[in-house]
This record gives sequence, structure tokens and C-alpha cells, in this order.
Amino acid sequence: MREKTSRTVLGVLIPVAVAAIGLVPYRAYRSDLPDRIASHFGVSGRADGSMTPEVFLMIFGALMVVGLGGCVTIALIRRRLQPMVAPSVSSVGAFLASMSAGILSITAIGQRGLEQWQDATISPGAVILWIGGSLAVAGLAAWVASSLPFEDGGEMEATPQAMELVAGERVFWSATLSARWPLVLGLAILLVGLALLLITEMWIGLVMLGISILMTFFGRIRVTADQTGLAVRYGFFGWPRRSIPIRRIAVARAVDIRPTEWGGWGYRGSLAIMRRAAVVLRAGPGIRLDLRDGKVFAVTIDDPDDPVRLLNAEVSRLEAPKPGL
Repeated sequence: MREKTSRTVLGVLIPVAVAAIGLVPYRAYRSDLPDRIASHFGVSGRADGSMTPEVFLMIFGALMVVGLGGCVTIALIRRRLQPMVAPSVSSVGAFLASMSAGILSITAIGQRGLEQWQDATISPGAVILWIGGSLAVAGLAAWVASSLPFEDGGEMEATPQAMELVAGERVFWSATLSARWPLVLGLAILLVGLALLLITEMWIGLVMLGISILMTFFGRIRVTADQTGLAVRYGFFGWPRRSIPIRRIAVARAVDIRPTEWGGWGYRGSLAIMRRAAVVLRAGPGIRLDLRDGKVFAVTIDDPDDPVRLLNAEVSRLEAPKPGL
């Protein structure tokens, strides 16, 4: 996508579309809304909180403006940013704006003609459409923003090396890396989840407990490299798994990974949406794979030189002309 088109979509088309989704229905049905409108719903879908339409519009209108402001700001900045900044800011802003616009739209459409706010309900279908649509808009904003020019931090200066392999020789490399912060964070979330189970709605506590379990998967990774490519396995059971086939790799490099350049710690980015992704457990050495379609994948691991040389050797072997051709 051309840079000018990307900036137009991010700074004009997405904001106009999101604002229209939220404001047009609300303005159209404002006179048909009750004096107070439902602003909160319980697990059953029944209303259990309210506020005036003016305050409701002010709160969610302001959140929508803030979110769209993030998209517009990225579209207007001309200097090159760190690789993950534009997609991350744009996706978060678009998601916040779309969620706010969806709330305004669902409220206006669902509560028009009601005599009192206590009669309001919200259906699971509306919630799924609202959240799913917001995620789709966030993904679109991230994908568009990922095509904007960015700084690459000088990572490409290192000259890639290849291992010398004889015909028919196969080499397998494997290493593990552990970090304490996911386990500590998971424990903290677990304690909060247990507390919420006792003092508030059960579903909130169950969600927190689920998140705490997921965090344990990111406390340890196992990275392997061989003739098939690179694979990253999470947790003590090796699941989930992320693999990059050798046929997709253009070149492998040993690099110094800085979390701030990749959007933080954990699994960052998305090859499908942001064109860049990384598994970052700590700052320091790691493997960077430049893929044939222009995308980039990186993972932190100790002593990355051997797997880098192995992958480059397998790439060269894959590209070598076959005997008799």
C-alpha cells in the first residue's frame, strides 16, 4: 500500500467511518430515548445502571475522540518511528474508538422508544458484533499503519554467516530460555482473580484466573532450528507453537533485541497484520528472520550465532541448483 493511501485511510477514512457508526444512530434516535438511559448491564443482559443521555454522550464521545486522535496523529507524523509504534498506537486507538462508537450505536438503537431505562436489555449477539467489529477495525488500522516508513535500528549491519554443511549432513539445534516476570505477573493476576471471585461478579474473577494460567505459558520458551526452519514452543508442554518454515526465510541474523523497539515484552506484533512479530522475554541477544515476503520475525535466545549459521546454511542449500538442472 502506498504511503499516501495509508495515511489517508488511517487519518481520514477510518475516523470518519467510526464516528459515523457511533454518532449517526445516536443523533437520529436521541429524541426517542428515555430521560435516563441504561449504561451498565449484568451477566443476564438486564440493565443495572443508568445516566443521562448528555453525560453518556460526553463520556463515550470523548473516548471515541481520544482513540481516533491516536490514528490521526500517526497519520500526520512524517518522521520515521520505531517499527512497532505506528501499528500499536493505531490499533489501540482504533479499538478504543470503535468500542465507544459501538456503545453509542447499540444504546441508541436498542433503547429507542423505551419508557424507562430498567426495561433495557442487551443481547449476546449485539455484544459479539460490537466487540468483533472493534477488533476488526483495530486490525485494519494496525495493518495500514504497518506500511508506513519506520526506523530499523541498524539491525541490518551485521553480515550473516552460514554453517558449512556437507551433502546430506543434518544438524539440529535447541535451546530454552526462561523469565520470571510472566510467572510473577501471573501470580499477581491469580490473587486478584481470587479476590474478585469473593467480592464481585463470578465471571470477572474467572476471566482473571484464565489470564493468570495463560501467563505461565510465556514464562519459558524452547527454540529449535533445523532443516525445516525455526520453531518456538511455549511453556513446559511445548504449546502453543510458532514455526517459520525454511522456505519462507530469506536470511537469519544474530541481533540485539530491545523490547522498546518491538512494543514491549511477550509475543508482540503479528506477521499477518503488522508484518512484524517477536517473542521477547528479555532484552539481549536473539534471532531475527527476514522473510521472503518482507516480513520480520524475531525471538530472544542466548547464543544465537549457531542457529543463525545453521538456518542460513539450510536456506543456501534450499536455493542451490539441483544436480542435472
